[in-house]
Amino acid sequence: MLNLYENGYIFQRVTSSIYRGVDGDNWFLNYCSDNSYFEEFHDKTIDNGLANPEVVACCTDVEYMRRCVEESKKLRIPFRVLLCSTNRPEPVLNEIRLGQAGRVLGFDIAYSGGSYYSCVLNDVVSGRIEAFRQLTLNENGLFATYEEAEVFLKQREELEKATTEYVFEKGDYVIYKLTEVEV
Repeated sequence: MLNLYENGYIFQRVTSSIYRGVDGDNWFLNYCSDNSYFEEFHDKTIDNGLANPEVVACCTDVEYMRRCVEESKKLRIPFRVLLCSTNRPEPVLNEIRLGQAGRVLGFDIAYSGGSYYSCVLNDVVSGRIEAFRQLTLNENGLFATYEEAEVFLKQREELEKATTEYVFEKGDYVIYKLTEVEV
């Protein structure tokens, strides 16, 4: 049985892309808002994924997330909130929730923080790696199941060892189950 922890939220600007994973314009209020609160809070609280790869860089502070929602509405910037669940035990979201969990978008494979570099976006959706062009992703440009994501990671590792044709971004990847939150 798959055991995933609900780690917290990622706040992301909406874009018009088939890919709806974690690699995007995250925490955009850090540079779009005049209010330094957003960047200061992010740097102190959320961005610990850079210092510790065992920690997923997401937010468990519902009040901060509510302020992000209010500020984005005030600035008329379309946004979405992703609930991230991974096999990493930190952080863990408590019982206080931001809003109703919407539908599961799918499974992404990315860094636990910082750039949230996604090998699904950069190796599959982009079409950059020919061997992955035949893979089937769901309507959100993500894997439909955790098992499909695991199989892809193994294939990626094998292809990386077997060829010098492609340059693969190396890193400690995390499989994210992503649920869009209705706020």
